[in-house]
Amino acid sequence: MSLQKKKKKQKTKEPRTRIIPPGEDKTGEDSDDEVEGGMYLEKEDMLVIYKALKNYKPVTDDEEMVYELLLEQFEESLVVDYKVKLRGVRW
Repeated sequence: MSLQKKKKKQKTKEPRTRIIPPGEDKTGEDSDDEVEGGMYLEKEDMLVIYKALKNYKPVTDDEEMVYELLLEQFEESLVVDYKVKLRGVRW
């Protein structure tokens, strides 16, 4: 019976990405217990957003700069944090 309880407690945490709204950056506090704001994205959510970004075609130069930055950040997060293999991405 105690083995079952230990197995439940040893459940591994899936990596999640936290999106913090501007102005709520609390650099000193990174504990999950004290985090109140923001949004957590699971692996599937990150993949959906990444695929939408890949299919998007920026129109203006400003959009293109933001697009490239976002695409790079999503690729890095997916490869490093979630261990996803993306075609054509060298991380």
